[in-house]
Amino acid sequence: MIPEDTVLDFAAGLFRSVWALDLLLMLRRTQGRRWHDAEIIKELRSSRVVLAEALNNLMSVGLVIAEDDGTYCYRSGNADIEETISELERIYAVKPTAVMRKIVTTPNAKLQILSDAFRIRE
Repeated sequence: MIPEDTVLDFAAGLFRSVWALDLLLMLRRTQGRRWHDAEIIKELRSSRVVLAEALNNLMSVGLVIAEDDGTYCYRSGNADIEETISELERIYAVKPTAVMRKIVTTPNAKLQILSDAFRIRE
């Protein structure tokens, strides 16, 4: 079993929003199914902008692939990552607030750079 702190740090580093976590878990639960973006938007009640950002992020780390027909599906292939995501899904089901808090309170790198640029230097 992977320590909870390790799993939460993984989530904070991977997901920019709780919605992206929900997207990954939905795609994972429906492995083998190819989803069109309109279907994902309808299923998770999202917008194209949020979906595009989440899909780009998940594709960049190799957890989602875009098919030639314009559909998306889950892909892992790494046993360690798969185990971590399984543990994350378990923790999220039992302690959703802890997972959400970790994702939401972890500073986004771009926002951190912006805020650091405006920080008053001593």
